[in-house]
Amino acid sequence: MSENNLSSKAYKVLEELIVTLKLEPGKTYSEKELMALSDISRTPLREALLKLSSESLINIIPRRGIEISDINMSNQLSILETRQVLDNLLIARATRFVTTSEKNRILEFKKYMQLAVEDKDVESFLKIDKQLDQFIFECARNEYATNATAPLHIRSRRFWYYFKGLDDLENCAEIHMKLIDAIISSNEEEAVRISTEIIDSLIDVVKKYINI
Repeated sequence: MSENNLSSKAYKVLEELIVTLKLEPGKTYSEKELMALSDISRTPLREALLKLSSESLINIIPRRGIEISDINMSNQLSILETRQVLDNLLIARATRFVTTSEKNRILEFKKYMQLAVEDKDVESFLKIDKQLDQFIFECARNEYATNATAPLHIRSRRFWYYFKGLDDLENCAEIHMKLIDAIISSNEEEAVRISTEIIDSLIDVVKKYINI
């Protein structure tokens, strides 16, 4: 496997560990600990850490280790407000520009989401949700907005996993399946409305904690 592929794999492994809280928010880890947890060698690990650091998902502290970004409610509100603008842009564009073959591919995600719900498998659902987001955003054909929103989605998935998770799995899958239906029926207004609803449900959690 090439160095680029190893680095990409390392990033994906670390991202999943962050989202599923196996790397605890606010905790500092050594390189050796991360290598053991992720089964990744030093060079691709370091490359992945640099990318995660540039996205503010971790903080590399010289001679101390790697600090995982904490879940700060004020920051989370800013993340969700920014994500809402970018997501609505991407969802609108995807609904407008999606091709017939792409619609067929998006439709397949409904089946996988339903299976995750039936199995009560939150981690599988998160992987499917990520893949769905990535594919929809590819259909939007705006790489700048896609690249900007990617790290915001990582924090949002972690936030949902921490505060909602299994209790919200069925409801979350249902609203995502409605989003899929709106996109494949080319209903841009409805797709954007559902996108807003998804993020508003997370904003409501934040507001409960900071009394807005």
